[in-house]
Amino acid sequence: VTAGERLQRLGAMSSIGMMDPAFFVGKNELLSWLNELLDLNYSKVEQCANGAAYCQIMDACFPGEVAMKKVMFDAKHEHDFVKNYKVLQTLFDKKQITKHIEVTKLCKAKPLDNLEMLQWIKRYFDMHYGGNEYNAVERRGGLSFASTGAKENTATNKPAAAKTATVKTGAVRVARPASSSAPKRAGAPAGAGGSSANDEQVAKLTEEMTSMKLTVAELEKERDFYFGKLRDVEITCQTNERTDVGSLVEDIQKILYSTAEDVVVAAPAPEVRCSPDASSHMGI
Repeated sequence: VTAGERLQRLGAMSSIGMMDPAFFVGKNELLSWLNELLDLNYSKVEQCANGAAYCQIMDACFPGEVAMKKVMFDAKHEHDFVKNYKVLQTLFDKKQITKHIEVTKLCKAKPLDNLEMLQWIKRYFDMHYGGNEYNAVERRGGLSFASTGAKENTATNKPAAAKTATVKTGAVRVARPASSSAPKRAGAPAGAGGSSANDEQVAKLTEEMTSMKLTVAELEKERDFYFGKLRDVEITCQTNERTDVGSLVEDIQKILYSTAEDVVVAAPAPEVRCSPDASSHMGI
């Protein structure tokens, strides 16, 4: 593939529409892929809000072209998050990627915004990853994504070359030595680990269910709001007997542009009076 063809492909694939299958990939699948690729332990997509993970995904896609030394993996404040997104934007400009980064929304750590960004960036990664081995810990200089920003325990990272990701057509495979498995907590009772894991899973599922209930409630409220508008417009059109089209349009616009706090009553149809002669013919 020539350099020109490569740039043309980058430009063509940089705009991934909302109906692309990428935006139907579930959160759990995305987190599993991300954790394998970058050797992380994320449990929520909003943990990507500081932008460091997005920068490193693009580093895996384009080795050596992301200014990794400028990435703040331990960023905890929004002004630091913005610095990471500047690094990401610099790469986007360099590669002619037209995707708009919603920095303000992503920095707020809202699940939906970060889910959509992660869905998009995984799709882009699947399209452009060259299949090279990628040692995530080594590329970030041993820095941890934890809030402390401390160096990761070297004892659990030996040999360093073992924790590498080999990706082909979007499938991530990470070779992990047996010695790198998480050590058991010292002094913990034999059955404490399983119980703690179950409690954590229950808490996580409860949180997800609550979030889904709130989302459904908001969607139902919005549905009812717009259905009410449609019904008001229908009544206005059915009861209208005026010849003044401008007045009818004005009434419909009031309904369409009203907010939830506004009360817009469909204008009643004018009263029709019958003449005495007409009344006699009608038997009145």
